[in-house]
Amino acid sequence: MEERTQIWKALLKAERKARSSKIERLKGAPLRYPVLMSYNKVLYPLLKRGIFVHAKTFFGIRIKTLLPAGTDILLNGIKSHDSEIRLTKFLTRHLHEGDTFIDVGAHYGYYALLGSVMTGRSGHVFAIEASAHSFAILKENTDTHANILIYHNAAGEAPGEVVFYEYPGPLAEYNTIVKGAYDDKAWIKKVKQTINRVQMVVLDDLIKSNQVRKAIIKIDVEGGELSVIKGLASSLQQSDLTIVMEYLISEDLSSPHHLAVGLLVEHGYQAHAIDREGNLVKVMVIDQYLRDAGLDSDNLVFLKS
Repeated sequence: MEERTQIWKALLKAERKARSSKIERLKGAPLRYPVLMSYNKVLYPLLKRGIFVHAKTFFGIRIKTLLPAGTDILLNGIKSHDSEIRLTKFLTRHLHEGDTFIDVGAHYGYYALLGSVMTGRSGHVFAIEASAHSFAILKENTDTHANILIYHNAAGEAPGEVVFYEYPGPLAEYNTIVKGAYDDKAWIKKVKQTINRVQMVVLDDLIKSNQVRKAIIKIDVEGGELSVIKGLASSLQQSDLTIVMEYLISEDLSSPHHLAVGLLVEHGYQAHAIDREGNLVKVMVIDQYLRDAGLDSDNLVFLKS
């Protein structure tokens, strides 16, 4: 209990730093902050190459990350986008000793490592990452954590090989199994796309083989959401699951986010937003919630109603 209290206090301190003004950030890191800003604003646009650094997270674990995308963790120990802060608070509040956390789209392992700390020695973390580049860093970051199992796979509805599209540097957050997903974006013409093939893991199979009865599952897969949820069809009925999924607002009702939510609703799940304290608020119409909040995307939590 004392350790959880200390982690929560550290989270609040990291949040204050992340939400502070540029002047306050400069005062807090008078040498590091201007150097990082110079690299991010001047050198990176010229060199087009990121720099790996090691940063200490608010929960006490060091993580290897890539600048400029990892600047917030290096400076503040936390992912600093508002939706990421709220998601971090939710997981910190709701993951407990002995719990199971499944991180689909684990990237370098920020949430997997948080899950490792919060679930403790008797807990279990399954981290799934399809990108060969990101997986290598994920492995390095999680190697010494015995309660984390990592998978170099994409998650989906059926086993087999799938094509995976990867992008360099800070654009790695757009890695996807969806061909042509960003053809309408200006940046796609300026970067080199890497095409890899990876095996698909079906979450129903992972859950069954590891005898998981209850879990929080975080899904961040840039267009692969429907396939992931289809691969959970059996577990959604038989297991006690909390689904956390990034949702992007869209007028296209056939978008993977709309369809994934529809499938969750069919299985009896209700959408919730995460408030500023990490608690849940029921959402009746997701797109209306996002519009009212001035958001184009958010991490939503789905619970069995």
